[in-house]
Amino acid sequence: WCNGKPRRASRPMRTPWKPPAQAVQAIGRVTALVSDISAAAAEQSTGMGQIGEAVQHLDQTTQQNAALVEELTAAARSLQDQTAAQVQALTVFRLAGAAHPEPQRLSPEPAAPQPLPALRAPSHRPALAA
Repeated sequence: WCNGKPRRASRPMRTPWKPPAQAVQAIGRVTALVSDISAAAAEQSTGMGQIGEAVQHLDQTTQQNAALVEELTAAARSLQDQTAAQVQALTVFRLAGAAHPEPQRLSPEPAAPQPLPALRAPSHRPALAA
């Protein structure tokens, strides 16, 4: 103030700086892209976690299946041994008119089924009392 009147500045007042509209729009696009990348990375992380869980589940199932195969193999061997023992025990019996066969060893592969000998009907029937 000078002599009660406002003094005139020797320089004009500066106006605040405003970025150009293109720069503001570009910054907005970059911000949106970074946000999209962040969301995609989070989704990818979640997906990778789910894939890891699925692989772990498959591994557990495979191990369980392998254990079951071992159990089934042992059971099949046991049944094969029991069958061989039964075949050996049955060799003491003879069918009428059949030659006494030699005991056979069971092979690991199943043999073709053999036909059973025909049963003979009795030559006479007893009379029924009336």
